[in-house]
Amino acid sequence: RLPLGQKLRRIRQRGVWRHLLQIARLDEQPRSLTEWDAAIGLQPNKMRSLKAIMAKLEHRFGLRFLAPAADAGVDTSGNPRYVIPPRVRAVILRIAEQAGDA
Repeated sequence: RLPLGQKLRRIRQRGVWRHLLQIARLDEQPRSLTEWDAAIGLQPNKMRSLKAIMAKLEHRFGLRFLAPAADAGVDTSGNPRYVIPPRVRAVILRIAEQAGDA
């Protein structure tokens, strides 16, 4: 029942924050989990593990970090593509700016 900003400030204290910040700083292009690995410089399939960690936080805080992109189709392996919701992106970037996150 917390506002989005408070939820994300709590999440900022967790290890997943740096990855969320990397995702939020990229363009709004929909990507599959494999494409996110490459885009933010993770080892292959690391985004799958990260998505599982995100799912626990999403459930706990009642929000979505990555939402399926309905119009983006699938990657070459048939995996769905995801986008970070614009409101979540904006709040992550605002918190990072206020906190001076590099």
